[in-house]
Amino acid sequence: MTPWATVLGWDPGTTGAACVHLLDTRGAIQSTESIRFKTSSDSDVIAFVREFSPDFAIVERVTSFGMGRTSSFKFGGAYRFAQGVLLTLGIPFDLVTAQKWQRPYSVPASEGAQRKRELKAIAQRTFPGLKLVLEDADAHLIAEIARRYYLDRTRRGPQGPV
Repeated sequence: MTPWATVLGWDPGTTGAACVHLLDTRGAIQSTESIRFKTSSDSDVIAFVREFSPDFAIVERVTSFGMGRTSSFKFGGAYRFAQGVLLTLGIPFDLVTAQKWQRPYSVPASEGAQRKRELKAIAQRTFPGLKLVLEDADAHLIAEIARRYYLDRTRRGPQGPV
């Protein structure tokens, strides 16, 4: 069955992922696909995005505050890579901070690895039929926010950031 729309959530960084939700005419998720950056080349990521050609995407807005120079450089490169791919392919997207996209999920106050485990647990509850890992859990949750935002935009007109 051909999807009515496709949305993408992008969690930048070398251990991040991108997730696509294919939607039916009601806006419900027909199927989900994802790609983990740690095990994929840049060409693989570009091919993944091109294959699904999302109607809308959300990329997590990130900063490298507190990182060392080398880490900041790599992280910034991955962040700009996400934007470059989407711009080149003509896919509309918004940059949304973690605080904003996590708000609807009521994420408990925690930091670091504990926060990642909390987000994975939330993603697993949100998508019980999928086997998720730490690397792609955020991307699935971001894609869900992209789905909600896209539905709001298409059914009610442009609304501004999430």
